[in-house]
Amino acid sequence: MHHRFQRARLAPDGFAVDSVKFVGVRVQIQLRPRLPTGICPDCGLQSRRVQSQYVRRPADLPPGGRRVDLTIVARRFWCDAVLCGRRIFCEQFDNSVLARYGRRTQRLETIVHHLGLAQGGRPAAAFANRLMMPVSNLTLLQQALARQSMLQPGPSAPDRATQP
Repeated sequence: MHHRFQRARLAPDGFAVDSVKFVGVRVQIQLRPRLPTGICPDCGLQSRRVQSQYVRRPADLPPGGRRVDLTIVARRFWCDAVLCGRRIFCEQFDNSVLARYGRRTQRLETIVHHLGLAQGGRPAAAFANRLMMPVSNLTLLQQALARQSMLQPGPSAPDRATQP
């Protein structure tokens, strides 16, 4: 059986698909950033000089009912600004796609958050496993609590001191 996916829909925004392989019940997708430059987080200067490459393997939504192995070939750049204290920097992706140090894409992170809110720990983990997105029950609860605390700020430090 021959499977056809549109390459543009397999990749999150800002990425281009290099290769797609079907291995058993998994889909291996290799991505690369579309932009040829990186922006230094300290000075804001764009750089094209690549120092090295490394691989990130975040989890993503399953295409066509198969588990996905997402591989992103990311780059480290040289910063050419004379007064910048940073010599080498890693390219950063848009936070709406993949957060810094993120282990899941934001589209999967949103589903994990909503599953944690709707069903809780173990039931949501079982349901996520059936949806080909294995996530532990503790991760589901942590994501639900983390986003809730970001949305609802608590009282500031002076307010806490005046409360009995």
